[in-house]
Amino acid sequence: MNGPEKEQRREELEAQLMEFHKEEMPLTGIVPVENLWAFVGQLIDSLQRVEYVYKVRARPISPARVDPKSDMFDPIRAAMLMAANGQREEAFWLVFLGTHCGRNLRTEWLLARELYGAHEDIPWTWARIVVDPKDYSQWLENSRADFKGKFGNHRKYESLKQGGRGTGVVFRTYVEWVKAHGSHDKMIANALAQAKGDSRLAFALLYDSMAAVMSFGRTGRFDYLTMLAKVGLAGIDANSTYMNEATGPKKGARLLFDGQIDSNTGARILESRVAALEKHLGVGMQVMEDAMCNWQKSPGKYLPFRG
Repeated sequence: MNGPEKEQRREELEAQLMEFHKEEMPLTGIVPVENLWAFVGQLIDSLQRVEYVYKVRARPISPARVDPKSDMFDPIRAAMLMAANGQREEAFWLVFLGTHCGRNLRTEWLLARELYGAHEDIPWTWARIVVDPKDYSQWLENSRADFKGKFGNHRKYESLKQGGRGTGVVFRTYVEWVKAHGSHDKMIANALAQAKGDSRLAFALLYDSMAAVMSFGRTGRFDYLTMLAKVGLAGIDANSTYMNEATGPKKGARLLFDGQIDSNTGARILESRVAALEKHLGVGMQVMEDAMCNWQKSPGKYLPFRG
């Protein structure tokens, strides 16, 4: 989105929000004009983050993005390249790896590189780990002291340690979840078939099913499934912000509709309001979730948030 496009989009969003506020239901939180400007700024940022992934997909991707020994390794770009080359199961695995680790602002994708086998002769590909994830857990326990990478902000409470909610258990339960469906592609196909082709209902079915993966709560599942859609691996679309299990988006919704982050409006009512606003704006639930979460941190002054 270049300068003129961004300004036009900004004006459109401001007009759409005010129209909704006057004709559909009050948006008390954007009545102060500085709040409106700040919220629109967050919507623009969220739209650009989504659009960026589609732009990357359209560009040539270096094979070095797939190589964990390379500083250029990037699990999301690697997934795009693998998918384009017909290696879809590996692409799904790379998206999961990237989601589990997250991109750290300081060490970037280093942890994902290490977990994929940066110091190994053979990477921990899907074909390798699916045979026996316990081997991976043992390797991780033997190797983790040498890792220098850090988890990203959305995964900052994760651990590489054995047992409990450690990465070895996370990967094992992920493998079990996928294998229960036969493969990643079959899992997506089953969800779409069950949803009779409804991309949003299929998202909901997969979101609920993914509760079987250890340590993947609301944010992890939401991030993983929305990234599958952006990378082009699954024809699904977020049906909700799932704010009942969230903090930031719920505060943002309460502030937006009630004018205060600590109102007592329940999550179900908030979700229905957000759904109506999203339909009016046409931006997608991922954009709504991201923008509300970031906006409530600084509602009266636009601040860019990264990571």
